[in-house]
Amino acid sequence: MSELKKITDTNYDDCLRLGENAFNYTLTQTQIEDRKWQMDKQDIYGIFDEEKLAAKLHLHSLHVTLNEQMIKMGGIAGVATWPEDRRKGYVGALMKHALLTMYEQGTSLSMLHPFSIPFYRNYGFELTQHTYTYKGKLEHLISGKTPEKGKLKRIHKEDAARLLNPVYEQAVSDYMLMLKREPWWWERRVISENTQIIAYEAYGKIEGYLLAEMKRDRLVIEEFIYQSYEAFTGLLQWMKNHDSMTGDIELSMLPGDLDAFHFANPSFKEVRKPYFMARIVDVVKFFEEYPFLKQGNGSLKLKVTDRYAPWNEGVWVCTLTDGNMEVEKTTGGADIEMDIRTLSAVVLGSLSVEKAAFMNKLSGASDSLTLLTNWLPKNNPAFLDFF
Repeated sequence: MSELKKITDTNYDDCLRLGENAFNYTLTQTQIEDRKWQMDKQDIYGIFDEEKLAAKLHLHSLHVTLNEQMIKMGGIAGVATWPEDRRKGYVGALMKHALLTMYEQGTSLSMLHPFSIPFYRNYGFELTQHTYTYKGKLEHLISGKTPEKGKLKRIHKEDAARLLNPVYEQAVSDYMLMLKREPWWWERRVISENTQIIAYEAYGKIEGYLLAEMKRDRLVIEEFIYQSYEAFTGLLQWMKNHDSMTGDIELSMLPGDLDAFHFANPSFKEVRKPYFMARIVDVVKFFEEYPFLKQGNGSLKLKVTDRYAPWNEGVWVCTLTDGNMEVEKTTGGADIEMDIRTLSAVVLGSLSVEKAAFMNKLSGASDSLTLLTNWLPKNNPAFLDFF
C-alpha cells in the first residue's frame, strides 16, 4: 500500500540515494552535507511503498520577476522514482499534490527544468525559457580601450552577493521570470569553487561583472551582466587577455544581449537551447499580480481548460482598468479559448498571441485577440539559474 507524505530529515539519506540513482551521479561527503542544508529550505514530498521511499519531488519557495513586479514561484525539482516503481502513477500523484499545495499556499506560478518537455506538457507546463550561448574565438571579440575612470577587480565569493546583486537585479527588471537571488543562493547555487568573479568598478560603484571558469581548452563565461559601455568593453578585454591560455571562448548571455555588431568578426556560433518550463497555478491570483499595460483597458471573457488544476477551469471575465485586473467566474460563451499551457506561454512572453492563433493553440475573434495583445508587456523571458 503506497502513501504520499511530506519528507523529514529522517529520510534525507533515502532522498539522496534515489537522486543519485535517477540522475546518475555520486555525491561527495561535502556535497551531501550541502544538499541536506538546502533540503531544510525546501518542501519535499515522497510516496512510500510500505517503508520504502519509492518516488520524490522537491518544491522550492522562490520569487521571480514579471518585468519589475516580483511574485512568489514554486520551483519543482528532483522528481525521481526507482526503476522498479515507475509507471505506477507516482509522479502524477506527486505533481497533482504539488500543484494543490502551491494553490493553497497562494503561489500563482510554478517552474521546472524538464528531463522531457513532452512529459511535463502533460501536467500543464510549457517551454518558456532558453539558454543563449556563443561559441567562438577570443580574437573575434571586439577590443575596447583601457577604461580611464574605472577598473577591473576580483571579487571574493563571500562578497559576491552584496556587491553583484544590485547589478543583477537591475538587469532582471528588463525580463520576465528572472530569479530573485538570496545571499545563500549566490553562495551555494551561483558561484562554484572554481568560479572567477571579475567586476568593473567606476567611482566606487560596480557597473558590470562576469563569472568565469577555465574548462580544459576554453574560457567559459557563465554569466556576463553590465550596465555601461565601459563595463561591457572592459570585461570583454579581460576575456581577450586570456589569449596566452586559450584561443576559444564560450559565453552564456541574456537573450538579445549580443549580435553581430559586438564582434570584430561575427563568425561566432550561437546556440539556443530549451531550458525551463512554467505554468500558471492559479489564474485569478496570477492575473491580479501580473503587470498588465495601463493603456490596454477593456474586458474579455476567457475560457481556460486545465486538467491538473481544475480550479482554473471555466470562463473568466477579465476586466482591465488602468493596469488593474479584476477576474470573475461566469457562464456562457467566451471571447477567447485556450488551455493552461498556451495561456502560460502567451502571458509569460514566450509565445505571441498572433502565433498562438496561427498554430490553432487558441481561438477568438480578431478584435478580442488584438485587445489581449495590447494588454501584454513585450519583455522576453530569461533565466540564468538552475534548480
